[in-house]
Amino acid sequence: MKICISHIFLPISDKRLLFILARPFYSDSGWLISSKKNDEIKDKYTIVKNVEPNSIVLLPLSINYYYNTNNKHLLEKLNVICQENNCKAYGYISGDFGIKFPEFSNIIYFRQGGFKSQLSDKDKGFIVGLSDHFQRLYQKETISPSIKKELPIIGFCGHATLSSIKKAKEITKCLIENGKRFIKNPFKKVYEPLFASAYERAKLLNYFEQSNQVKTNFIYRENYRGGAITEGQRITTTLEYYDNILDSDYVLCIRGAGNFSVRFYETLMMGKIPIFVNTDCLLPFEDVINWKKHVVWIEWKDRGNVAQIVADFHSSLSADEFVHLQINNRKLWKETLSVKGILEMISNDI
Repeated sequence: MKICISHIFLPISDKRLLFILARPFYSDSGWLISSKKNDEIKDKYTIVKNVEPNSIVLLPLSINYYYNTNNKHLLEKLNVICQENNCKAYGYISGDFGIKFPEFSNIIYFRQGGFKSQLSDKDKGFIVGLSDHFQRLYQKETISPSIKKELPIIGFCGHATLSSIKKAKEITKCLIENGKRFIKNPFKKVYEPLFASAYERAKLLNYFEQSNQVKTNFIYRENYRGGAITEGQRITTTLEYYDNILDSDYVLCIRGAGNFSVRFYETLMMGKIPIFVNTDCLLPFEDVINWKKHVVWIEWKDRGNVAQIVADFHSSLSADEFVHLQINNRKLWKETLSVKGILEMISNDI
């Protein structure tokens, strides 16, 4: 399979700004546009300079960048080239809020934020890029799955509070974002729902604490990362965070400022089972991955029964199924949701 990186002339100020699928093809000396192949995926992909029929075309920088720098014409031209060569280009939309951009027939937008019911099939869910913190922190590649106990252990470590002041601050952020959108285009009418994530998390955690069908393992924090400022504090709070996941069976995963959860992918990485609270989310590759086989799926309207739903799910699993689910979740994150795995899914689609 051939891969073309479009617009390689655009300035790259920081490799971390690159689309995660394009990063393996960029080095300190620039783009690897030659007959060379990247070590990670050398057995599968060849880098080409120009768009070719049935090739994978990757946009190096976010869709936001093209519009913020008045480079929409580059997308328009690329779309025509992709039409002529019967291929698709893939880019990503950055940021927490689900900004909606004009669409093109042959360009797919990957995104974490946004609301599924508001978007077309040109918008696809995407992963949150993470290093393998399980391997880094615990010096192991393979997880040691928890054995099934009578009562499931529900974990959560993070910003959660019933404070009315914090709730008002979070809602104000949504109002400010919506005000910006109105000023930019008052006729578009695509607005961010008012949502106080820390407040809603605290309510859900409270439902678990009131139940006698589960055990809880919660660390409440008043601020993001416990307000860590120094490097030492960040190291301590990070280890506490991942230890909390490791010592739990299931982990509550609900959206934050944007309509997606970083904790969702961290839970998969650690080989645990996400309690996924669906707030009209886009999940990656829903046409390939049966997410309901990897998570406890909670619709937003059913959130008041979250403890009962998790308890019933846990009871439905045999001891072996419980262990295999943990192993499969780690494998899903490590293999399928890796850059190599994602490129393979795109290749298969082509």
